[in-house]
Amino acid sequence: MFPNANGFPFTLRLYFFAGVASVRVVHSFVFNGDGERDFIRGLGVRFSVPLRDEAHNRHVRLAGEEGLWAEPVRVIAGRRNISPDLYARQIAGDAIPPLAELPDRDLISKMAKWSDWKLTQLSADSFSLWKRTGAHSAWVGAGGAARSLGLAFMGDSRGGLALGMKDFWQLHPTALEIEGAASQNAALTLWLWSPDAPAMDLRHYDVEEHDLDASYEDIEPGFSTAHGIARTSEWTLCPFASTPSNEELLALARTVQHPPRLICEPQYLHSIPVFGVWSLPDRSTAGKKWIEDQLDDAIAFYQGQIEARRWFGFWDYGDVMHSYDPARHVWRYDIGGFAWANSELVPDLWLWTAFLRSGRADIFHMAEAMTRHTQEVDVYHLGPLAPLGSRHNVRHWGCGAKEARISQALLKRIYFYLTTDERTGDLMDEVRDADFATVRVDPLRKLEAPTPFPTHARVGPDWFAFCSNWLATWERSGDPRWRDKILAGMKCMSAMPHGLFSGFCYGYDPQTGEMHQLSDRVEVPHLAALMGGPELMMELAPLLDNPDWNEAWLHYCRLLQAPPEEQMEVLGAEIDYARWPHYCRMTAYAAREMGDATLAARAWQIFYSKGAIRCAARVSKRAASRAPMCPLPSMKHRWFQPTTPRSGVSTPFNCSNWWARLCPKIIRCGTRRNPSTTWPIYEGIRAYSKRQRLKSPQHWREVRLRGLEAPNLRRQVSRRCCGDLSRCNRSLCG
Repeated sequence: MFPNANGFPFTLRLYFFAGVASVRVVHSFVFNGDGERDFIRGLGVRFSVPLRDEAHNRHVRLAGEEGLWAEPVRVIAGRRNISPDLYARQIAGDAIPPLAELPDRDLISKMAKWSDWKLTQLSADSFSLWKRTGAHSAWVGAGGAARSLGLAFMGDSRGGLALGMKDFWQLHPTALEIEGAASQNAALTLWLWSPDAPAMDLRHYDVEEHDLDASYEDIEPGFSTAHGIARTSEWTLCPFASTPSNEELLALARTVQHPPRLICEPQYLHSIPVFGVWSLPDRSTAGKKWIEDQLDDAIAFYQGQIEARRWFGFWDYGDVMHSYDPARHVWRYDIGGFAWANSELVPDLWLWTAFLRSGRADIFHMAEAMTRHTQEVDVYHLGPLAPLGSRHNVRHWGCGAKEARISQALLKRIYFYLTTDERTGDLMDEVRDADFATVRVDPLRKLEAPTPFPTHARVGPDWFAFCSNWLATWERSGDPRWRDKILAGMKCMSAMPHGLFSGFCYGYDPQTGEMHQLSDRVEVPHLAALMGGPELMMELAPLLDNPDWNEAWLHYCRLLQAPPEEQMEVLGAEIDYARWPHYCRMTAYAAREMGDATLAARAWQIFYSKGAIRCAARVSKRAASRAPMCPLPSMKHRWFQPTTPRSGVSTPFNCSNWWARLCPKIIRCGTRRNPSTTWPIYEGIRAYSKRQRLKSPQHWREVRLRGLEAPNLRRQVSRRCCGDLSRCNRSLCG
């Protein structure tokens, strides 16, 4: 069927637990075909179910939205219902007497045997039920609704099999099908891609290039390929010794969708600083409450947009859109790099940090879906581009920029340590040598000339991404080679004349992990602080405790947002773009490490007055020429509404993502060591409010957010997320 005679590679994991009848299955499928020629019509798994009872004691169950559709293969009531009691028992799934002992058995024997059944979920808003007497006959519509719980049962009074799929309607087009229910062996099939849907089409959205300046996409011939992308799904198999009750099957269906998980309290996770610097929620003052409300609103806004915009589907579920078009009232789904986010600015860390702080199940499910997507669909798992990931685009694999920052282990690590998901562990192993892939696909091949070194690497996002891969491998294997590779790069950069300011990029040798200075220019790539590097280094620096690197890293954090005259004095050049609020968490980190009140005040000032509010809260007042198909919800706060910045580029996702990741860190870091001192850091909010002519609440004029106590940085970092199961008393049951 496909050029590759071995078909599509897949991984299948089966989990068995003592005292539990059900079997958990994790299936990972990798597309290794040619997206221009290979169109998958159906993708599924099939189980055989032996049947021994007569047709009227065989039962089919299919889960709907809130209940079950339950019917026998042959009903005993036709034109007349001679025995209503027996009929009621039959529909309930109870065993009734053999055909020879039933009243009106001659009439019952003439009733139809329904052999085939299927439930098809072709969209997020519609599923249909069908049945037929066999392949020789037409399908008969049996009903439908919006979103199925994704579970089917086939069996008789002597036993049967239930099969369910997690995120069934979210990952449409899916289906559950039963064939041969009137024979001695029925087939129960779970379709991950239903053959009733149009064939899977993995071609790029156009055959022409649309230019980086025009559409924010970097297209390169041969790079907009789906060859090597993957998708993981989770199923549950549950055998039964008899026909189960509807209540039992319904409970199973709900458990399949939201399996219970053992989770530690946020306070306990916070006491084990494995995941870097973050704070616990604090609403003890009006100012702190305001910040926490903004963080909650950001999550709620995107949860609402996922639902309203129907960001679901086999290849799309888990991702969100990058930018909004207020004129069309749509997210810019068709404009190059403004469409799917593809882990741009590492939103995975935002969601996981939000979960660590709150322990909320809804945030966990959102973060889990995003991690499943970004580590599978946005990353290549085989072929010449493996294990790099694809930059944001209309098609998840469409952009020609293939980089290690998208596939980095940092985005998978929290999910792995919270769940021990083995598929995620494999994916972290896949990327440990991602730096070698940059020899084949230099991330700066279009910007920099070749050098004597194998490839180029920026300190961030490239080298930081490599470090996250090596950290995950080192802490999981204990092999010091990976630690030493991190230290090799640290040694090189800390020895350079200006430390991390010693150039836009470096020559890089993946064999040794060494970075080589290429120019005398004082500069640093702006992406260095936007793709997870600071979060990683805030954890890695105290773990390795390398004095030279600690000094270089602190030097970098301290000077990024220093006044121009100070930068000129120390570096001989000005780092202009770092005035953005994105970088103030690094200023706050330097303030904590140095006990510098001036730096702390600078961090808060930039956070509030240098655009953090303006770029996220500037709401378009442009009149719509038509009513939007799906209007934006009104927000209690204006912080995260899609915006129209003066540049004409609308980036609410970027704003909300980095702001929500920034808050827990600047709260934790941006304080004096003397907690008794107060700072008027709320003045930035008040000033913005005045500029916008908003009425300030009375308490805004009275409240000053006090300095938060900065706990001592733990130097002895445990490499386990949780080692005390007696403390794991939170359950994430949906």
